[in-house]
Amino acid sequence: MICLETLCLAVSIVNSLATDTYDYRGVCPTPNGGKRILDKWNFWECECTSYAADRVNERGVPFNSHYKNTKWGNAINWINAAISTGTPHNTTPRRGDVAWFAYGHVAYVEAVDSYGDVTISEYNWGHPHDYHTRTIAKGTTAYPGYFIHF
Repeated sequence: MICLETLCLAVSIVNSLATDTYDYRGVCPTPNGGKRILDKWNFWECECTSYAADRVNERGVPFNSHYKNTKWGNAINWINAAISTGTPHNTTPRRGDVAWFAYGHVAYVEAVDSYGDVTISEYNWGHPHDYHTRTIAKGTTAYPGYFIHF
């Protein structure tokens, strides 16, 4: 019982520390969400790809839609782009990774607990063109397919 309470407390702390630092947060979800306006990394503003690019750049990686001379484009393409550019990826998450979902979504890994559960931050999931955080348990169908290690 104590371990479960500790785990819940740890998740709550992580979620409260995950704040929206996205460069375009002032225009998302409105007025720019869904309008197909290109951001400075050549992704659509207020989309998951733009948010992930922003977070990777915050870490000092000069990532954009043509990273390592390969078109990354829509989220569904990111795992193939990672493969073709030799960008490390696997099924083991680390804080700072980009979580990739097979249905065409990417998110930023804020934390990983000792069970492999991941807390992610993202745009355009659950709330159209807006910021969201969630914790996903390892082994569930909602768990990301891969983690890209930029």
